[in-house]
Amino acid sequence: MMKKISLCSLISLFCFPLFLSAQEAKEKKDTVKTKELTFDMVMEALSNQAKKVEDKVKAKLSVGSEAPDFKYPDIEGNIYSLKDFKGKYVYIDVWATWCGPCCKEIPSLKKLEKKMEKKKIVFVSLSCDKDVAVWKKMVAKDTLGGVQLCMGKDMKFRDAYGITAIPRFILLDKEGKIVNVYMTPPSDPRTEKTLLALPGI
Repeated sequence: MMKKISLCSLISLFCFPLFLSAQEAKEKKDTVKTKELTFDMVMEALSNQAKKVEDKVKAKLSVGSEAPDFKYPDIEGNIYSLKDFKGKYVYIDVWATWCGPCCKEIPSLKKLEKKMEKKKIVFVSLSCDKDVAVWKKMVAKDTLGGVQLCMGKDMKFRDAYGITAIPRFILLDKEGKIVNVYMTPPSDPRTEKTLLALPGI
């Protein structure tokens, strides 16, 4: 003989699973929210840390301060450093063969070098390429001018100037002191005007 099931029992039978589903959904939502909160907190902490590092770097790179030096090889293996360019302004182009925006600046850089060839300024291109063979091939193939050097895996220069993105352009004076660590690119009309206005150029 079948037992009678009360209306309350039936309601409980159907509603309890729904309650569990709702509870599980809430717990999952809370877990996701907690993860999002944790992620946001981590990102904020990293951002604050990055800003502290950037501020520290900027303090060392103020106008007129001694520019961080470098020692890198050219395509022939000759080592160059800032002292090799003393007596001339130095326009530094930090780039890489795999960087689209960097390569886009090359034609403008060549034109600028041509216009300034009789001036007291040297154009130094520092490549971030880790594959030196690829860099050498492009320098030769595209007949790149100026002084072409490769940093390879050495991060010292990039760290010293707080370089996190390329291309990056830097202008130094005749004594190797900082004029502008965020110099305008060759394609910017202001660049030529700025260079021509430099004292004793």
